[in-house]
Amino acid sequence: MLKYLEFMTQTDVPRIQYLAKAFAAAILGTVLITTLAILLLPENAAPDASDRTAPPMVGLLVIWPIVSTLVIWVLLAGLRRITPTYWHAAGVSALVFLVLFSLGAGLESGLIFAWPYFLYSLTFLAWQLKSDADAFIMTGLLQSAVMALPALIISSQA
Repeated sequence: MLKYLEFMTQTDVPRIQYLAKAFAAAILGTVLITTLAILLLPENAAPDASDRTAPPMVGLLVIWPIVSTLVIWVLLAGLRRITPTYWHAAGVSALVFLVLFSLGAGLESGLIFAWPYFLYSLTFLAWQLKSDADAFIMTGLLQSAVMALPALIISSQA
C-alpha cells in the first residue's frame, strides 16, 4: 500500500498536481472506509437533523482547516520525536484522530476521519521539509478541498 502513497512524500512536483492526487486519495479512501463502516458496524440511530442548522461554509472551508492544521502541527511535533519514521508518525496521528472523533461522534465517524487525517499528516510532514509555511498552507488547502464536498452537500440540503 505504501508504494501507492509514495507520491505523498514527493514535494518536487507542482503544488496543484500534489493537491489533486492527495485529494483523490483522500476522497477514494474515505468513500471506501465509509462504505465498510456502514456495512460492518451496527446501525446507530441517526440524530434528528431537522433541528440542526448547517455550519457556515467559512467555518468548514477556512476555520476548520486552520484549527485542524494547527492541531496536526502540535501533535506531529511530539510524534516525530518518538516514532522511527514520518510514516509511523502519520499513522499514530491518524489513530489519535480516530480516537478523538470516535469519542465525539461515534466509531463510524472516527473511522471515516482517520484516513484523511493520515493523509493530512503525511502532507504536513512532507512539506515541512521545505518549510513550516509550506506545510501549513498545503495541509490547509488539502483539508479545504476535501471538506468542500461535504460542505456542498450540507449547503444543498439547508
